[in-house]
Amino acid sequence: MKNTVLFGMVLIIFMSFGCGSKKSSRGYKHSDELKNVDGYTQTGLASWYGDKEHGNLAASGERFSKYDYTAAHKSLPFGTIVRVTNLENGKDVVVNINDRGPFIRGRIIDLSYSSAKSIDLVRTGVAKVKVEVISSPSRRNENYFKPIYTVQVGSFSSKVNAMGLKDELSSSITRDVRIESIEIKGDMYYRVRVGMYSSKSKAESMKKKLRDYGYSGKVILE
Repeated sequence: MKNTVLFGMVLIIFMSFGCGSKKSSRGYKHSDELKNVDGYTQTGLASWYGDKEHGNLAASGERFSKYDYTAAHKSLPFGTIVRVTNLENGKDVVVNINDRGPFIRGRIIDLSYSSAKSIDLVRTGVAKVKVEVISSPSRRNENYFKPIYTVQVGSFSSKVNAMGLKDELSSSITRDVRIESIEIKGDMYYRVRVGMYSSKSKAESMKKKLRDYGYSGKVILE
């Protein structure tokens, strides 16, 4: 009789654990995803992860790689593409949301190792960032990240100077020139960028053309 009772108690305990809510590979219980994320922006602290999680399954079901340009967010739908700007230095990176997190209070996004490295976040570990949704799964037929490269020719605190460079480039090299503004530590900066290319080699070709005309440029991932 005692053995029967003991077996029954063990069975109940086992079933109670088995019926619990399923968690992702990082132990996160899925919360309700944001429904309309177009135009969504958020400012807060970012951190990075990947050494221990490398090779495991992300919450989306994808195999996580610390070398991919991905990130974990608490509520943005999987497949959302966001731009993360490090407000300490103005560097930005575009990543695909494929995991859940962060798990430390006050942090809004966890970047993969490569993503964090590209904006100098690995060294500091934590930094204040701005997260901007630039593409959502609901507005794409394909749910994957397509890299876009551009050539940054200059960054100015004066909009007049930025406009002057834009006019020079437009009149002598290409009309595909734009100015993108960003606020860093309360100051506004104006970046002069040329083109949007689907391959790095095309962006490098434009960089070379700019150099031939006496302008120095830097190829960056949009």
